[in-house]
Amino acid sequence: MFGVVITNFNCEKFIEITIKRVFSQTLKPEQVVVVDDASTDRSLDILKKLQKEYNFQLIKNPRNMERVYSRNRGVEELKTPWVCFLDCDDFWEENYLASVEKYLQQNPKVEAIFTPPKGFINEEGKVIKKKKPIRESLEELLFSGRVGYPSGSCFKRETFISLGGYKDIYLHREDWEIFLRFYVAGKILGLNLQREYWIREHPLRSSKNNPQFLEATLRVIEDYLPLIPPKWKPLMLFHAAEQCYRFTKPECGKKYLIRLLEENPKLLLKPKMFWEIFKRLPKGFFRNKKHKKGKN
Repeated sequence: MFGVVITNFNCEKFIEITIKRVFSQTLKPEQVVVVDDASTDRSLDILKKLQKEYNFQLIKNPRNMERVYSRNRGVEELKTPWVCFLDCDDFWEENYLASVEKYLQQNPKVEAIFTPPKGFINEEGKVIKKKKPIRESLEELLFSGRVGYPSGSCFKRETFISLGGYKDIYLHREDWEIFLRFYVAGKILGLNLQREYWIREHPLRSSKNNPQFLEATLRVIEDYLPLIPPKWKPLMLFHAAEQCYRFTKPECGKKYLIRLLEENPKLLLKPKMFWEIFKRLPKGFFRNKKHKKGKN
């Protein structure tokens, strides 16, 4: 039922455990494809050694093509009805695929499934943060930018291909954008709350503190705001504002806050929403405003 695509780039510290966790699933994948994106460390040698023990196809990109290309390339090799993605540094628990299958049995019309992570682990595999229980709806998560970790993303393969797969233009938020594209295309999305995987935090994680993450976020938002139901637009504008402040772009944040206030000012009255913006404001934000007012 499931094919798995693993993308690898310089993941020598983690790729072995990642591969072993895939093949120790209680529900075995029918097909596994690993796409190496021109690694320069020892990970390719490790993968070749692992091939002697585990049955997976290894594809080597001729040069670094980035993860969007690598994931789509892996899907081309699959023959399975469903594709699940796994980043080389993340960690599936043994019941991950079984939990996705169970969800599909209960929701057979779904064409894309997102499973939120249990939390975050460090380089040594120790838990550094556990995620809180999710009380929001799928739509609330989707339009606030909280859907999209590839390691928790599974798609009906034919639909994934027909909608064009991951898109380079949205690199760094391609994992979020594809769920929005499924939604706008009228496909049924699923939210699997049986959380069976961990995201690994480490210095080489490509999207962490990368300013291109903000650029991609704003591109996704501006492209999809005209396409989504009006009731969900405030959540997208809020996500834009909080990301602007996260990357210390106060003028950008202010612009989206103004647009948010025009759409739904009550959203900022929610304590959680207010705090998400407040905690990201630059130090001295209010002091500077007061000082400027005094000079006038």
